[in-house]
Amino acid sequence: MHRFHHRLRVIKWISTLLSCLILAFLAFYVIQKKENILIGLAHIITSPAILITDFILVGGIGAAFLNALLIFIFNFILIRILRVKITGIVVACLLTVFGFSFFGKNILNILPFYIGGIFYCIYAHEELADNFVPIAFSSALAPFVSEIAFQVGSSESSYVGAIILGIAIGFVICPLAKKMYHFHEGFNLYNLGFTGGILGACIASVLKLYDVPIKPQYLVSTEHHFFLTLLCSILFASLIIIGLLIKDAHIKQYGKLIRDSGFHTDFMKKYGYGLSFINMGVMGFFCMGFLFLEGQSLNGPILAGIFTVVGFAAYGKTPLNTFPILLGVHLASYGSNTPVFSVCLSGLFGTALAPVAGVYGVLWGVVAGWLHLSVVQSIGIVHGGLNLYNNGFSCGIVASVLLPIMNMLSEQKAKSKLNLLKRHKVYIQTINRHFEEKIKEGEFHEKTHKN
Repeated sequence: MHRFHHRLRVIKWISTLLSCLILAFLAFYVIQKKENILIGLAHIITSPAILITDFILVGGIGAAFLNALLIFIFNFILIRILRVKITGIVVACLLTVFGFSFFGKNILNILPFYIGGIFYCIYAHEELADNFVPIAFSSALAPFVSEIAFQVGSSESSYVGAIILGIAIGFVICPLAKKMYHFHEGFNLYNLGFTGGILGACIASVLKLYDVPIKPQYLVSTEHHFFLTLLCSILFASLIIIGLLIKDAHIKQYGKLIRDSGFHTDFMKKYGYGLSFINMGVMGFFCMGFLFLEGQSLNGPILAGIFTVVGFAAYGKTPLNTFPILLGVHLASYGSNTPVFSVCLSGLFGTALAPVAGVYGVLWGVVAGWLHLSVVQSIGIVHGGLNLYNNGFSCGIVASVLLPIMNMLSEQKAKSKLNLLKRHKVYIQTINRHFEEKIKEGEFHEKTHKN
C-alpha cells in the first residue's frame, strides 16, 4: 500500500511538472508572437464558427489555446462537481470537446447546450452525471448558436433566439442519441455526430425555408506547424510515460489491447488506466505519422481530429483497427481531386469506423474508409456546415449501409459452414453405419462357420 501511494505521488508530480512545462512553452511562444489574447478571444467568440473555421487563424494561437483551456477546465470542473466516474468514454468526450475548441466551439456558444441538458435531466428525472457525455457532445451544433447570434442581423432578439435554440437542442439530444444508436449498432463511435447531423439537417432546413443566410467558409492556418508538432509530441510522449508509471500497466498486455476489436469496448474499464494512456500516446504519434506521410501541416481542424482520435483511444480505437480505415481513405483519394487537407481530416475522423475493421476484418475496414471519403464530401450540404461532427454523421450513414450487407454475407458464410458441417456429419454417420453393418456381418459369418 505504501508503494502504491508513493507511485501515485510520483505520477501526480510528473503530471504536474509536464503540464507546467507545456503551459510555459505555450506562454513563451505566444509572448514571442506578441498577440493580444483577449482581443483574439473576442474575435473567436463572435465568429460564425461554421465549417471550416480555424480559431488559430481567427484569433491567434494564444487565444485559441486559451479558449480550449477554458472549455477543458469548465468540463473538468463539471465532472468533479457531478462526481462523474472517469471512464474511456468520458476521456474521449473531454478530449474531443477540447480538440473542437480550436475548430468551432467557444466558451460562449457551448453553454446553452449544457443548460438544455440540465432541463432535460430535471424533466426526465435522470441524473445529470449519467447524461454528461451526450450533453457535452451536443455542442457539436454550437455553430447554430454563433450563426444566429452574430450573423443573422445581430440584435437582442437574435441573441435570445440563439440561446433558446441551444437550450432546445441540449434538451432533446439525449433521447435522440439513444434512438439513433440503433441505426449503426455501435459501429460508429461518434454516435452524437450522427445524431447531430440528423438534427442539424432538420434545423438547417427550417432556416433555409425562411431565407436565413448560411454562408460556408474556409479559414485554415498554416504558420504554426512546427510549434504544434513539437507541443503534440511532448504531450503524447507524456501520456506514454504516465501510462508506464501506473501500476496496472503491464506492457506485455498492450498487445492484447491493440488486437481488441474496439466494438463496445471501454479500454479503461477493461485494461485499466495505464494501458489506456499508453494507447492514447501511441495513437497520437500514429496520427502524426499519417499526416507526415500525406504531407499535411498541423492547424486547428487537424488538431481537433488528432485529439478526437487520442480521446477515443481510450474507447475503441487502436493502431490495428484504425489502419484499414486510413488506408481506405487514402486509396479513395486516388483519381479524385480531393485536397490533401480534406483527405487527412476525413481520415482522422473516419477512424470512428474502427469497430468495422475490428469485427469484420481489414477488407471491410478499407471499404468503410473508402466509402466514408466519398460520402463526407457531399453530406455537409445537408446541415449547411453547422454540425461540427460532420464526419461522425457520414460514419453513421456508412455504418448503417454496410452493416446489413456485412451481416448478410457473414450469415451466408456461417450457413455455408453449417451446411458443410451437416454434410460431414451425415457422411461420418453413413461410414459408421457401414462399419457397424460390416462388423455385424463378420460376426454372423463367424458364428455360421463354427456351427
